[in-house]
Amino acid sequence: MTRVLFVCTGNTCRSPLAEAIFEHKKTNGDLEAASAGIHGSEGMPMSEGAKRQLEKRGIMESHQGKPLEQHMITSADLILTMTENHKDGVRELYPEAEDRLFTVKEYAIEDEETQQKIAELKEEYRKLEETRKAILQEHQAEVEDYNQKKEKTKQQEKLEEKLLDALQPHQSRIDRLAWDIPALDIRDPFGAGDEVYNETYEELEAAIERILPKLGEDDSSES
Repeated sequence: MTRVLFVCTGNTCRSPLAEAIFEHKKTNGDLEAASAGIHGSEGMPMSEGAKRQLEKRGIMESHQGKPLEQHMITSADLILTMTENHKDGVRELYPEAEDRLFTVKEYAIEDEETQQKIAELKEEYRKLEETRKAILQEHQAEVEDYNQKKEKTKQQEKLEEKLLDALQPHQSRIDRLAWDIPALDIRDPFGAGDEVYNETYEELEAAIERILPKLGEDDSSES
């Protein structure tokens, strides 16, 4: 069984739509989708706009919102977020999920050049974080002193400059790579009209139709 977890903010619009589309499109019984919200509330219904998109396509739903929890991360083989910010939020809460964590659009990408740039971008983020941690650990006493007093000494100002100088090369490469990569976010339709909800549905549908074959589906487009 391959378990896919879709994540958005409140688990009322995008991630439950993605879950419903995935379940509707799949033909492989060994695939299973679920969804949750980083700030989700237990039992919240799907938004009316999202419901209408499913209803007009004959897709049944009985969604009840769920907050993102540890057991969901542990059991998921693949975690797909709606935006880069969601991915960053999941990474911060559950760093152990890094290797299974992507945005929906990121995982759907088929172009090898773009995939390579995304891999390079991830590596630069990893190097930046490692550099930051190493410098802060080296100067842990100064950091703790500042956290207690909330006043910068000249030594701490020099530490800040050292940190910024060390991170700048990584940040420059991150900015350059990010500029070359297409937007990887699914637009939030919450509070918008049916036209925006329809665009979000179609965006998710197109991505999921590219994702399913990667998970063992022979042909997802005819289901």
